[in-house]
Amino acid sequence: MTTGLTIRIVDPAAEIEPEGYVLAPRLRSLDGMRIAIIDNTKHMANTFLDATRSLLEQRYRVGGFEYYRKSSASVPTPPEVIERLAGSCNALIHGVAD
Repeated sequence: MTTGLTIRIVDPAAEIEPEGYVLAPRLRSLDGMRIAIIDNTKHMANTFLDATRSLLEQRYRVGGFEYYRKSSASVPTPPEVIERLAGSCNALIHGVAD
């Protein structure tokens, strides 16, 4: 006798095979390069990023910076922001801290 009931089983495990990515080629120099900085808003991330920016300004002839601060660490950076930064900058620093 069949009742017509079904049970749905969901596997909560992460993806078995994560996507693979190729790293961008390393810059030969930072002279004149524009660097994007993404602050994920975690505790002390801005302190780390400010110190990193200061160090880069003092030691290298960086051409400039673009700064983006996320609204929350739990949300991804919007694709349009990534696209804008990728189009206008040569390198990117994404700060995570706690």
